[in-house]
Amino acid sequence: MVIKSAALLSFAWRKMALDGQYGVSAVALDSKCGGFASIGFVFPLAAGPLAVLRTVDAGRIVKNVCRNLQPCGGMPLDMTVHEIRARLAADKATVGTWLQLPSPDVAELMARAGYDWVAVDMEHGSFGRTGLPDVFRAIECGGAAPFARLGEASKTQIKAALEAGAQGLIFPMIESRVQLDRAIDLSVYPGQDTWRAAGETAPEYRGVGYCRANVFGKNFDEYRASRAPEIFLVAQIEHIRAVENLEAILAHPRLDAIMVGPYDLSGSMGLTGQFDHPDFKAAMARIAQGCAKAGARMGLHIVQPDPAELARQIAAGSRFIAYGIDSVFLWRAAERPNSGE
Repeated sequence: MVIKSAALLSFAWRKMALDGQYGVSAVALDSKCGGFASIGFVFPLAAGPLAVLRTVDAGRIVKNVCRNLQPCGGMPLDMTVHEIRARLAADKATVGTWLQLPSPDVAELMARAGYDWVAVDMEHGSFGRTGLPDVFRAIECGGAAPFARLGEASKTQIKAALEAGAQGLIFPMIESRVQLDRAIDLSVYPGQDTWRAAGETAPEYRGVGYCRANVFGKNFDEYRASRAPEIFLVAQIEHIRAVENLEAILAHPRLDAIMVGPYDLSGSMGLTGQFDHPDFKAAMARIAQGCAKAGARMGLHIVQPDPAELARQIAAGSRFIAYGIDSVFLWRAAERPNSGE
């Protein structure tokens, strides 16, 4: 096999996995015509050693690259949205984490740290559309479910995340039922809005087409029938207006959970970062009471990693929890210690 681009290399690797061709013995990377220089390609696997492909000279063939490996494309995840929903149904917490650094290596490490899901932060992170498939692939290979916190609940961003392979969407800044209705409609295919009355349709649905999520059409029917209807959907409560409209938001039958964004919520109250302020605590209590009344799953983001705070929030009833951020884990652990000089 001769491959001229990194994108095709990634696609070919996935296709070989889906076709069951696990015993690839030689790959030629075209350095002369394909633009490869001294590049190392590392594909994280669900089990076993990494497969490393390297080329230095034009047309160099790398022999015996892998034997009997199990590439992650098309393989079942260690954690799925079904298992996440099962945990919530059993009133158990599901704990994920947040990704802001656009690196598949970091994504896999975060997934392998034991989280149920890893959310790619498309709002405050540094992610572009072309990099999403590899990041989601790395999260899957690490054993977690790939989620996306969108920059906004727009048609373009929802489509980009889902087509790249996100299995869960976290909608930011949901302040009303109207906003949530539109976001969820844009996340489901026509005919899959089963909560509607017979004959009723949405103004607009998710676009239908070949994409990475359905293996560029190879698994189109399977994805549309089995995986697309199961996308995990979360509304972020990040403004005091959302608290006022909480009952209507929680009543949407397709909503899986909510997540409080503490910084934005406190900011909307003129109390940015003042989480101990009585008014902010009252708003949080109101959200918790609303969720308890509606039988909904409340969640929040513990931005600064703190095991004691995680335990406290779970004991208080939070069930869908984002713990930390990759960038925060990094700078907290990487700060130079005081040398005493």
